Amino acid sequence: MTDTEERLAALSLELPVLGPPRYAYEASTRWGEMLWISGQISRTATGDILRGHLGETATVEDGIAAAETAALNLLARMHDAVGLANIRQILKLDIHIASSRDFVDQPTVADGASRLLRNVLGDAGRHARTALPAHVLPQGALVELDATVAVRVD
Repeated sequence: MTDTEERLAALSLELPVLGPPRYAYEASTRWGEMLWISGQISRTATGDILRGHLGETATVEDGIAAAETAALNLLARMHDAVGLANIRQILKLDIHIASSRDFVDQPTVADGASRLLRNVLGDAGRHARTALPAHVLPQGALVELDATVAVRVD
C-alpha cells in the first residue's frame, strides 16, 4: 500500500469510479511532466450533485462539503490519468463556487478542497489557488474545480 493509499484509508475516503466525460472534451490531458485535469463538479459517488448558491440556498458548511467532494473527484481523475503515486505536485487549483452577489467567503469554502488534497497527497498536495464566485455552474453544482499538476515521467 502506498503512502497516499494509507492516507486515504486513514481518512476513511475512497476514490469514486468516474466514467468518461459526458461532453466533447477529455477528462485530463498530459504533456510531458504536465497534467491538466478538467473541471470536476461536486458530484457524489452515488451520482447526486451537491447544488445551491452560497449566501442563498447553501451554507458555508455545505460549500466546504461540496469542495471536498469535487476534490475527491479530482483525485480520482489524477489516479485514472497517472496514478496518485506519480503526482509530484499540484501546481495550481482553480475553484469556482456558485455564490450570491453578496457572498464573499469563497476562500473558506475553497479551503475544504485544499485541505483534503494536502491531507491525501501530503506536500505534493500543496498548491497555488484561485477561488472565484460564479453565478451558475454546470448542472447546478455548488462547486467546480480544475487543476494543473506536475507528474513523474517514466
